[in-house]
Amino acid sequence: MTVGRTAAIDQAESDAAIAAFVSEHYDRLLRLARLVCRDASDAADAVQIGLEQAWRQRATLRDRTRVRPWLDRIVVREAVRISKGRQSWLSRLFTPRAEITWIEPPDSNASDPSTFVALTAAFQKISPEHRAVVVLHMHFGYTVAETAAIVGAPDETVRSRLRLAKQRLRRELEESRP
Repeated sequence: MTVGRTAAIDQAESDAAIAAFVSEHYDRLLRLARLVCRDASDAADAVQIGLEQAWRQRATLRDRTRVRPWLDRIVVREAVRISKGRQSWLSRLFTPRAEITWIEPPDSNASDPSTFVALTAAFQKISPEHRAVVVLHMHFGYTVAETAAIVGAPDETVRSRLRLAKQRLRRELEESRP
C-alpha cells in the first residue's frame, strides 16, 4: 500500500469518527454552547460554526480518541466569541433579551426552587469566559488542565477564572437572599 493511499484511508477513518461523534453528541454540544451563550439561537449558531470549522480543520485531529475535547474546544471558543459580541452596549440596547430559562429541568429533589432561580440569575451575570470554565470544569467534569486546553488558556488562568466565578456566584447568591 502506498503512503498516499494510507493517508487517504486514515483521513476517511477520521472523517467517519467525527461524523459518528457529531451524530451521537450533537445535543450535548448544543447544551454546552447554550450554557456558555445563555441564548438558544446563539448556541445553535456556535455549534454550526464550530462544526464547520472542525470539518475544515479535521486534519489537525491527530488522535481519533480525542474527538470530544477537540470538538468541545472549538464549540466553546465559538460560543465565547458569539457571547462577547452580544455584550456590546449597542447589541444589548437593540436586542432586548427575553427571560432565559435554564437548559436542564430543575432537580425535583431540590428543597428550594428559589435557590435554582437565584443561581441561574447569578450565572447570567458572569462573563462568557468565566461561564465557559465553570461549565467545562464543574458541569462537564473536565480537569483544570483539560479545561485550559479547551479554552486555550494557561492552567493558572483557568484556576483564576474558576475562583473568581465562584466568588461572584457566592456574592450574587448571598445578595439575593432575603
